[in-house]
Amino acid sequence: MKFILFTALVAASTTLAADICTYTSRSCIGSYGCCYGIAEGTCCNWPSNSGYGWSVRYSSMPATPWWLGRAYGDLCSTLTSGIGALNWRSANWDADYRTRRSLEARDDINATNCVLPNVVGFTTEDGKEHAVKVPDGKFEEVNDLLKENNFEELLKLEHA
Repeated sequence: MKFILFTALVAASTTLAADICTYTSRSCIGSYGCCYGIAEGTCCNWPSNSGYGWSVRYSSMPATPWWLGRAYGDLCSTLTSGIGALNWRSANWDADYRTRRSLEARDDINATNCVLPNVVGFTTEDGKEHAVKVPDGKFEEVNDLLKENNFEELLKLEHA
């Protein structure tokens, strides 16, 4: 019995999760959508009409043996400008492979293992930064409120 309990505790403690945030501007500033606590190998995907994907921040990355037990902190990837540059549409991470982070600029990704952002962040007209939780299945509605700068409705949502 003790062995089973120990095995269950070890399995629970090795579940890896990180945060992936996508921004409406370069350099990881401005409004954003985040997949907080996204499981390893899961894709964080946002609709092409959402305005996100000009930069992506990876944070809360767990330490892995590939990186000598170090997590290396936050990483902001910014899409460079150029003719025909398209913003990224998704991002994921993998703790067991040396290419830990990946980005896609395609709309045709396999969305079966993808999730939409569960948090959006924004700055209100008074200069205060806010992050609110996105209710299940309501990402597009919440994102529309953000595009309309409808801060009154956004601030009614649960704070993250």
